[in-house]
Amino acid sequence: MKGNSEIMKSGFIAIVGRPNVGKSTLMNKLVKEKVAIVSDKAGTTRDQIKGIVNIGENQYIFVDTPGIHKPKHLLGEHMTEIALETLSNVDLIMFMLDGTKEISTGDIFVNEHIRETKTPVIVVINKIDKMSNEEIEEKKTEIKEKLGEFADIITLTAEYAIGVHKIFEVAEKYLSSDVWFYPEDYYTDLPVNKIVVETVREKILHNTKDEIPHSVAVEITDVETKKDIRKYEVNIYVERDSQKGIIIGKDGALLKKIGIEARKEIEALIDLKVNLKLWVKVKKKWRKDKQFLNEMGYKIKKKK
Repeated sequence: MKGNSEIMKSGFIAIVGRPNVGKSTLMNKLVKEKVAIVSDKAGTTRDQIKGIVNIGENQYIFVDTPGIHKPKHLLGEHMTEIALETLSNVDLIMFMLDGTKEISTGDIFVNEHIRETKTPVIVVINKIDKMSNEEIEEKKTEIKEKLGEFADIITLTAEYAIGVHKIFEVAEKYLSSDVWFYPEDYYTDLPVNKIVVETVREKILHNTKDEIPHSVAVEITDVETKKDIRKYEVNIYVERDSQKGIIIGKDGALLKKIGIEARKEIEALIDLKVNLKLWVKVKKKWRKDKQFLNEMGYKIKKKK
């Protein structure tokens, strides 16, 4: 932890937007470590994930949130609730837009909720590598006309880290605390087991299509650590028998591939050999099952 310097500053910065605009990709580029899982499927992020960056005397705590959307089930309600709660508890909101697409009803939905807070908001236009200077200016005009005025607008491409440095320059003036919240060597506050769960889920997202990613939950049921190896027993839950068959694959081939990809990444993270046992189980309509969601750690709140 840093000492008692008078110029130390820290603050929380939320990355929000509709699903699949590049929030998790941006988080990983800001932190320069893999913090949030990334896929091209909407709804990848299900929880609030923090990425911590220390530059000089400043500590920037970025909060990646689930995409804000109109929910269709209890899990969706939980994801949107987390994102909305975050907005009032940070120093700055970064509202992320896909610059290559027209501002959608989804973007307007997010903007309406942002406007309900008193938190300063900057807009981040993503994917400028696919836009001309003229298109970028047209996008800024469209933002003003459809969404209103914002404290600032930043243009960047998260995938290639183009322009990402501008976020630190703009965010610095919003850092409100004179203490650091995390030790100097932290880049996330996620526990290792949570990262293991998210890594397995990411490999499933990368290796499956259509409805499978949204219907998957992952849970560690047992961990055993010996001198040079750690064993994980992991349950993968799906909602239908047909989905179970897809994830297992012919002769277990896809499940084996998922396990190998996840194991390699986990081994690099914990610097130990990993034995990863994956089991696929059917839990019908689990996304609407309050008790199951709470058991999985989603902490679904009671309706008022």
